[in-house]
Amino acid sequence: MSVVKAIDFVFRRFWPYEVLGAEHFPQEGAAVVVANHASLLDGALLLAALPRSPRFIVWAQHYEKPWLSWLYHRLRAIPVDGWNDGTVSIGQEAYRTAKAHLEAGGVLAVFPEGARTPDGKFMCWRSGAARLALATGAPLVPVTINGMYEVWPIHRKRPRCGRVEVVIHPPVSPEPWLRIRRRREAALLLTRHVRDVVASAYRLPGAAYAPPPGWKSPHGEIPCPLTVLLDSEPPPYRRKQ
Repeated sequence: MSVVKAIDFVFRRFWPYEVLGAEHFPQEGAAVVVANHASLLDGALLLAALPRSPRFIVWAQHYEKPWLSWLYHRLRAIPVDGWNDGTVSIGQEAYRTAKAHLEAGGVLAVFPEGARTPDGKFMCWRSGAARLALATGAPLVPVTINGMYEVWPIHRKRPRCGRVEVVIHPPVSPEPWLRIRRRREAALLLTRHVRDVVASAYRLPGAAYAPPPGWKSPHGEIPCPLTVLLDSEPPPYRRKQ
């Protein structure tokens, strides 16, 4: 049994999932999947739910955990050491590896928040995935994951059973944002756009799933470069028919 089939079997047994919009996923060519992040199981879910298997960009620290290390080595996941000032989420070596993978027509999956949400709300999105899309011309495929925070939030030691939903949105071409001269601004605006697409189908967890009293997020305060763009407008975008 392949890794993907094994993961699919486990999910359908404990966390049955529904995929909406699978027809939107590109059947061939490069693509950068961007999704919200709430659980350690998010990567495995995308591996089972997406029509084409992606390579992931993951924290290098995850390679130190036995069961995750085995999985990520099998999936040829791309490790990154950590985050810097919040504007660029991918180190140079990881960036080059990911760029080469896209230029070869592969699928890449990125969680732009960089870490699991502590309360079910979106955290700051970094612009690394958008930078890769702008550099390679690969479309960004926004994916909304619902239910994984309820299944296994960061403040729980073990997952609970529950139903999950994966919404695949139409691909977003980076072409309109390439007309912006400043590449950093283009990447931030494109990041905000795909974040809003993902958020459009997201369902906030109910109060019953809130972190326990006194629990503190391990992330602390993370500067968010997108806040400087709240009053600006993205460039015109026309979805391909």
